[in-house]
Amino acid sequence: MSPHIESEFLPKDHPDRLENSGISKLFIDRLRFSGFTRLTDFDDMSDAEILRLPNVSRRALRAIREARERLVLPINDH
Repeated sequence: MSPHIESEFLPKDHPDRLENSGISKLFIDRLRFSGFTRLTDFDDMSDAEILRLPNVSRRALRAIREARERLVLPINDH
Protein backbone atom coordinates (compact mmCIF):
# COMPACT_ATOMS: atom_id res chain seq x y z
CA MET A 1 0.00 0.00 0.00
CA SER A 2 1.28 3.44 -0.83
CA PRO A 3 1.76 6.02 1.91
CA HIS A 4 -0.92 8.66 2.00
CA ILE A 5 0.06 11.99 0.57
CA GLU A 6 -1.71 15.02 1.98
CA SER A 7 -4.22 16.21 -0.60
CA GLU A 8 -2.94 19.78 -0.59
CA PHE A 9 0.40 18.44 -1.89
CA LEU A 10 -1.14 16.39 -4.69
CA PRO A 11 -1.08 17.97 -8.14
CA LYS A 12 -4.49 19.06 -9.44
CA ASP A 13 -4.42 16.29 -12.06
CA HIS A 14 -3.36 13.47 -9.69
CA PRO A 15 -5.51 10.35 -10.26
CA ASP A 16 -6.03 9.77 -6.52
CA ARG A 17 -7.97 13.04 -6.04
CA LEU A 18 -11.73 12.54 -5.93
CA GLU A 19 -12.19 15.22 -8.61
CA ASN A 20 -10.23 13.07 -11.08
CA SER A 21 -11.94 9.79 -10.24
CA GLY A 22 -14.92 9.91 -12.58
CA ILE A 23 -17.32 9.90 -9.61
CA SER A 24 -20.27 12.28 -9.97
CA LYS A 25 -19.96 15.74 -8.45
CA LEU A 26 -22.90 15.00 -6.12
CA PHE A 27 -21.10 12.02 -4.60
CA ILE A 28 -17.80 13.92 -4.44
CA ASP A 29 -19.48 16.76 -2.53
CA ARG A 30 -21.00 14.28 -0.08
CA LEU A 31 -17.67 12.51 0.43
CA ARG A 32 -15.83 15.81 0.94
CA PHE A 33 -18.43 16.77 3.54
CA SER A 34 -17.45 13.59 5.40
CA GLY A 35 -13.77 14.57 5.21
CA PHE A 36 -12.54 12.47 2.28
CA THR A 37 -10.33 13.88 -0.47
CA ARG A 38 -8.73 10.80 -2.10
CA LEU A 39 -9.79 7.40 -3.39
CA THR A 40 -7.11 5.72 -1.31
CA ASP A 41 -8.85 7.03 1.83
CA PHE A 42 -11.22 4.07 1.35
CA ASP A 43 -8.56 1.36 1.01
CA ASP A 44 -8.87 0.02 4.54
CA MET A 45 -12.64 0.46 4.85
CA SER A 46 -15.20 -2.27 4.36
CA ASP A 47 -18.39 -1.69 2.40
CA ALA A 48 -20.34 -1.64 5.68
CA GLU A 49 -18.07 1.06 7.12
CA ILE A 50 -18.48 3.22 4.02
CA LEU A 51 -22.27 2.80 4.06
CA ARG A 52 -22.35 4.03 7.67
CA LEU A 53 -20.95 7.40 6.58
CA PRO A 54 -23.48 10.23 6.40
CA ASN A 55 -25.07 10.71 2.96
CA VAL A 56 -23.42 7.64 1.39
CA SER A 57 -25.75 5.33 -0.52
CA ARG A 58 -25.17 2.00 -2.25
CA ARG A 59 -24.85 3.91 -5.55
CA ALA A 60 -22.08 6.06 -4.06
CA LEU A 61 -20.38 2.96 -2.67
CA ARG A 62 -20.51 1.30 -6.10
CA ALA A 63 -19.04 4.46 -7.69
CA ILE A 64 -16.21 4.50 -5.12
CA ARG A 65 -15.37 0.84 -5.66
CA GLU A 66 -15.46 1.15 -9.46
CA ALA A 67 -13.26 4.26 -9.38
CA ARG A 68 -10.85 2.54 -6.99
CA GLU A 69 -10.55 -0.43 -9.37
CA ARG A 70 -9.71 1.95 -12.25
CA LEU A 71 -7.16 3.90 -10.21
CA VAL A 72 -3.59 3.62 -11.44
CA LEU A 73 -1.18 5.62 -9.30
CA PRO A 74 2.02 7.07 -10.74
CA ILE A 75 5.03 4.85 -10.06
CA ASN A 76 6.60 7.25 -7.53
CA ASP A 77 3.41 7.06 -5.38
CA HIS A 78 3.58 3.28 -4.83
